[in-house]
Amino acid sequence: EPRIGYVHRGIEKATERRTYIQNIYLVERVCGICNAAHAACFCQTVEALLGIDVPERAKYLRTIILELNRIHSHMLLLGHAGLEIGYETLFHYMWRDREPIMDLVELLTGNRVLTSFITIGGVRRDIKESMVSEIKKVIDTLKEKLIFYREMFEDDPTFKARTKNVGVLGREDALKLCVVGPVARGSDVRIDVRKDDPYAAYNEIPFKIVVRSECDSWARFMVRLEEIGESIKIIDYAIDNLPSGPYRIRVPRVVPAGEAVSRVEAPRGELFYYVKSNGTSYPERVKI
Repeated sequence: EPRIGYVHRGIEKATERRTYIQNIYLVERVCGICNAAHAACFCQTVEALLGIDVPERAKYLRTIILELNRIHSHMLLLGHAGLEIGYETLFHYMWRDREPIMDLVELLTGNRVLTSFITIGGVRRDIKESMVSEIKKVIDTLKEKLIFYREMFEDDPTFKARTKNVGVLGREDALKLCVVGPVARGSDVRIDVRKDDPYAAYNEIPFKIVVRSECDSWARFMVRLEEIGESIKIIDYAIDNLPSGPYRIRVPRVVPAGEAVSRVEAPRGELFYYVKSNGTSYPERVKI
């Protein structure tokens, strides 16, 4: 009998033999595409055990990388959706327009996919003034292209035939099955950890939760498409209102004994980490 919840148990066990800093690199590899969400959630949990608050500038920088992460994750999925429904042109268009976002991730962090940007106590790198104009240019271009994609999703007969009234998941069933993220929001369930339990700078940045009531495959794709637009607004606001000050604080290697839980809104939905410390440099237990 499959126990789906234990799909990452090997990584959980491996964390016990690595220091907290080493574990950041390990948990990023749970999911290469949404690695920043795993790093953020793990670091938040360890920071709770340490009893520290990261600097305001670091919170905004974390928010920027998390939203870039969300954009390229959603675009990857939407591109694959085109491939799976026999609409290969959509796949190529979406992945073509995803590429500049990957370039921004590399510009900001030094890495295209596994960013290793978020660390315990803040982030590893600061944003340079020279990067701001490049980030703005790329997200403004993507914002314009979203108009084309929206028209295509709403009007293209091939896309509608393959997604409208297909895979219907009603609101009651969505709640009963405990679905999360864009799947839940596509079934008219208004949940989003960024609003329900804000972390990083989400309590200071205005954005709306995207919810659709159609409850079908089309609705779930539209949620992701519209969330890309919201992510662009969040990044825009974060850059314009980036606080001054340090982007990282020094933290001790040894973490006091105790246990903590933290959660984030990963691109595919709620993600939570439980960490138990025994007062050494190595965690006693990590549950993902």
